[in-house]
Order: sequence, then structure tokens, then C-alpha cells
Amino acid sequence: MIAAMRRLRVRAADDDRGSATVWMIGVVICTFLMLALVLDGGVMLRARSDAYAAASAAARAGAQQLDPVAAVEGVALLDPVAAEQAALDYLAADGLTGSVTIVGDTVTVNVTSTAHLQLATALGADATKFHATASAQAIKVIP
Repeated sequence: MIAAMRRLRVRAADDDRGSATVWMIGVVICTFLMLALVLDGGVMLRARSDAYAAASAAARAGAQQLDPVAAVEGVALLDPVAAEQAALDYLAADGLTGSVTIVGDTVTVNVTSTAHLQLATALGADATKFHATASAQAIKVIP
């Protein structure tokens, strides 16, 4: 009888063999996916924020380029050529590409930024692009 009980215990122990390995594989995969989500999600949020910041700063740089003759007369009138060049120069200094549109006294900048992902490359994603648009208006400040 004791021998039969020992055989039952041995068989019951053999049935669970390898279950911890399957469980650990699942835990490791879930942990990797969570790390990829946190790290690459942060990279994407930072790239999007940087794209909007660069677009805003380039638009402000362009909006500061006033026509010198009109400025002497107290009128806030943009020099469209200088405004476009200043905005594009600002983007180039940051290593970004974009376009500048000037309508009246408003400078609008569209920026394309690329975020290079870190862990998602193992899942097949290499980089993602963000587009940001910002506008700035040249105004006359009355003291």
C-alpha cells in the first residue's frame, strides 16, 4: 500500500513538470512589452512635444522679421522673404524639415519630426513621424 501511494505522488509530480517554464515565458514576454510601451511611448511623446516647440519657436522667429521702413513708421508689417528665411533657418538649426506659409502678418510653420524607437524595433517598428503646426502673428505693442 505504501508503495502504491509513492507511485501516485511521483506521477502527480510528473504531471506539473514544465508548467513553471511556460508561466515564466509569459511573464518575460509581458514584461518586455510593458518596457517597450513605457520607453518607446516616452520617446514618442517627447518627439511630438519637441516638434510643436520647434514649430512655435520657428513661427516666432519668422514673426519678428519686420519690414524696416514700416517699423520706423510704427507699423508692424512683416518682411515675407526675411520671415520665411528666419523660420527655415531656425528649423535647419534644429535638424528638422518643414514649410513656412505667410499670410498677412501671420507666419505658419509646419514641421515634420521623426522619433527613433528603442525597443519596438524587435517588434518591427523602427521609427515614427510627427507633424506639428504653429502660427505666430506680428503685432504692434503699444506702451
